[in-house]
This record gives sequence, structure tokens and C-alpha cells, in this order.
Amino acid sequence: MRKNEAKWIEGRARWQINIQHDGERRTFISSTIGKKGKIEAERKADKWIENKQKKDVRFSILWDMFLAEAKSTTSTSNYKKHEQVGRLWLCDLKHKRLSTITSQDLQNILNRAYKKGLSKKSIMNIRASITCVWKYAAKDKRPFERPFALDIPKDAPTKEKNILQPDDFRTLFSQDKITIRKREVPCFFIHSWRFQVLTGMRPGEVAGLKKVDIKDNLLTIKRSINVYNEITKGKNKNAQRTMILTKHAVSVLADQESMLKSHGIISPWIFPDTDGSAMDTRNSYEEWRKYRSQHGIASSLYELRHTMISLTKSDIPKPLLQLIVGHSESMDTFGIYGHEVTGELDRAASILDGVFDNLLKKSTH
Repeated sequence: MRKNEAKWIEGRARWQINIQHDGERRTFISSTIGKKGKIEAERKADKWIENKQKKDVRFSILWDMFLAEAKSTTSTSNYKKHEQVGRLWLCDLKHKRLSTITSQDLQNILNRAYKKGLSKKSIMNIRASITCVWKYAAKDKRPFERPFALDIPKDAPTKEKNILQPDDFRTLFSQDKITIRKREVPCFFIHSWRFQVLTGMRPGEVAGLKKVDIKDNLLTIKRSINVYNEITKGKNKNAQRTMILTKHAVSVLADQESMLKSHGIISPWIFPDTDGSAMDTRNSYEEWRKYRSQHGIASSLYELRHTMISLTKSDIPKPLLQLIVGHSESMDTFGIYGHEVTGELDRAASILDGVFDNLLKKSTH
């Protein structure tokens, strides 16, 4: 509520009012002589204050607006991730006005999640949602304090990953059947799993591969298919990347092509579903669940990606590994990188082939 009034400044021949709201100072003027000019300057000031107050909404209103935008502009999986975080962890902010929320309020949320035993990754997801809603508020210049230095407790538990052990790796590359109703049948998605281990790709990235993505032994990852069968650009800005195919990966691709021909499947997708359309990743997950159960494998389908990283991390330099799996912050994510980086990718492929050669040779002894 404004308390001061506009004053006539004789030397400048104008009405002027100085006001302050939430630490921000503004001056409004009118050159109209007389009472009409005074009212005009004060109306400008009142309108500014009113607009500022409209932006200082309760957090629940901002969150609903943010979710609506996320639902209409991003993938279903991304929207659901934010929706769950809001429902389970941001309820303490529900009735607070944006201008009253401090970084400590936000840190308290992460601390509460830690005390409840959430993993480091889960707490990072909460922090990511907080950052996203702050960015949404900042675009509209709402009075929401920037969440500086939100800390993840250092001893927050890290979920143990069940990677393929060497024997599991050899099983995956030698056994391609599962038993259904007492009858052995080939796994339709076996080559996609093998390709995932060899390349360190995410399941959705493998599902999103098209034949046009391969040129001169270079594979460019351009898209991903999530569990809602939505085609996206990938998990993050580094997901789109290029890699040189190893000889083992090329061999798996040839096996996949032969299998599709035997089924009479013609498709633009490298690893399609049984009808030739884009893979329904839920079908692959279900078949993997049966395969790993029958062959004594503990790894989830996503953990096949971590298998490649774990099996090769002692043989391949970290920067090269980051380049392959899409973790690097500085990598060029589109197309060919130039001679220097292409040479690095060649070296990475050679190292990977050596690692896989050694693993597969042991199965013959």
C-alpha cells in the first residue's frame, strides 16, 4: 500500500513520486500541470505496485503454472518427475508467498529428504525441480530468491548398481533364448541389449536408433524413446552425440539385420518392435525381466549401460569414456567433431574392442 504522494518539482516542471517495494525503488512522473498531473503520476506508481504484488503469489500457484507449462512443452516422463517432487517434497512451501521463501527453506527440503533416507540421486532430482521452478519464476520476473548453493549431504546413500559381471557378460553374448510355457524361444530384443552393453547407450537411445543414423561407421545418437513411447531429444543436452562403432557393435548390427530379415520385418528403425514400428520399450523391459531371471542376472536393463562404463573404466581414459556415453559438459553434441576428436573416437573404439575381445575369449577356455 502506497503511503506517500506525488510532489510538484518546480525546477523540473513536473509531478514526481518516489516509491519502494520489496527493496526495489522506482520514480514516476507527469508533466501535466495541476491536480490532473498529480493523479497521473500516482496512478503510474499504484499500477506498478499492483503488478509487483500480482507476481508475489503463493508458491502453490506458481507451481501449478510451472507444471502446466512442463506438461505442454516437455515429455510425460519429465512432467511426472516434477509432479511427484512437488507432491511429496515441496508441500511445506505451498502457502508461502514467493518473496518470503529463502534458500534455507529450500535447503531444509533437501535435508528432510536426506533424513528420510533418500538416495543422492533422488535428492539431486528434488534440487533439479527446485531449480527449474525458480528459472520459470525468473523469466516472469517474480520475487523468488535464487536458490544458491543448495547442498546435497555428502554421506547421502548412493544406490548400488548391479552391473553385469564377466560371467554374466559372456552369458548375454552366448545365450539368446528364454523359456515360455516349457518351450525355448529366441529373445526378440537380444541384439538391442548386446548393443547397449557394447556402446554404453541408454535403453531409450537404443530404441530410438534409425538406419539413417549410421554413416561410414559413425553412429549419431539423435533421439530417445521413453516408457510412454514419446520420442525425445534425450535425457540431457549431451545426449546427442556421435561415436565410432567397434567391430563387436558392427557384428551385433549385422546379427540384428539378419534376424529382422528372418522375420520378414522391413523397418527404418534399427531395433524395432515385433511389428516393425518403433520399439515399445515396455516390451523390451518385460522380455529382459524374464531373460535375467532365467539366466541368473541381477542387472536391470538400464544398468547394462553402467556395465560398459564399469568394464572399461580402467582401460579407457575418462575424457574418452565421457565422450562416448554423453556425460561431458563441453563436448560438441552434433555431427562430426573434426579430425582431432574423430581420432580420439577411433582410439576409444580400439580400446573398447580390446576389452571386449578379452572378455569373450575367456568364455572359450
